[in-house]
Amino acid sequence: MILQLQQELKAEGSNVSLVKLCDWFEMHRRTVYYRPTKGSQKLQEKFVISNKARIEESPLFGYYTVTHQLGMNKNTVQRVFQCMGWQVRKRLVSFCPRIQVLPLAGLGTQ
Repeated sequence: MILQLQQELKAEGSNVSLVKLCDWFEMHRRTVYYRPTKGSQKLQEKFVISNKARIEESPLFGYYTVTHQLGMNKNTVQRVFQCMGWQVRKRLVSFCPRIQVLPLAGLGTQ
């Protein structure tokens, strides 16, 4: 918006600096210069195929185990899992009943 306004003012004949325009509208200059750099993530097909085969073989493996088995970078495997929406189901943890604390026999008062 600010850059467009600056170009329109320049076309009319008045040259106003970007600093002055940002001061007038009480804006930071970094908002004018900001350009988003992150695009959509691109996945290489060879990584997707190898990870998919490993998941189909054993669906309980997480990305860390798959990383170790394939000898790949952990971040690459994790990015493939996230982009493809492959969620590893957590294993059920069995709960052990708490052990009741009983007084020791023979150690009472004499």
